[in-house]
Amino acid sequence: MGRVIRNLGVFQALWFLVVIGGDAFAVFAFGWALYHWVSYSDAKERVLLPIYAAIGMILDGTLAAGGLFVFSNPNTLLPIWLIALWSIFPTTLNHGLKWCWSGPFWVLILSALGAALTYVGGARLGDMSFLYGDLTTTVILTISWVVYFMLIRHLSSVKA
Repeated sequence: MGRVIRNLGVFQALWFLVVIGGDAFAVFAFGWALYHWVSYSDAKERVLLPIYAAIGMILDGTLAAGGLFVFSNPNTLLPIWLIALWSIFPTTLNHGLKWCWSGPFWVLILSALGAALTYVGGARLGDMSFLYGDLTTTVILTISWVVYFMLIRHLSSVKA
């Protein structure tokens, strides 16, 4: 249980640091991602972590390119702070948040809604705004996170 609390606690602390502090604090997230990869990941997770992060960045990049959310610097598709978040979020998937995507489908949907709502909270704290309002954005993000979690479920079940 202590490892789960540490995993989620470090992620949450880094989430706040990076969302509020922006690009200047991304190095801490990248450092944790590397430390987790070296110290806590087994061989399968070492392969999957960059894949999970890449899928997330592609997802957010697609949504940003589609105008769902915008950042204060319009010259970048994804800011460094968001890339940093995608480097650390996968470190929770086989540890503190495994129940979100590996259980019954209704839990996956509720977890996807929770993930979508973190964008709403993050937008209020940081460098992102929604062109279509909170409700529409939350619905689209929830659907996107359901797809993301289903991909994670599939990839984690593939035998090495």
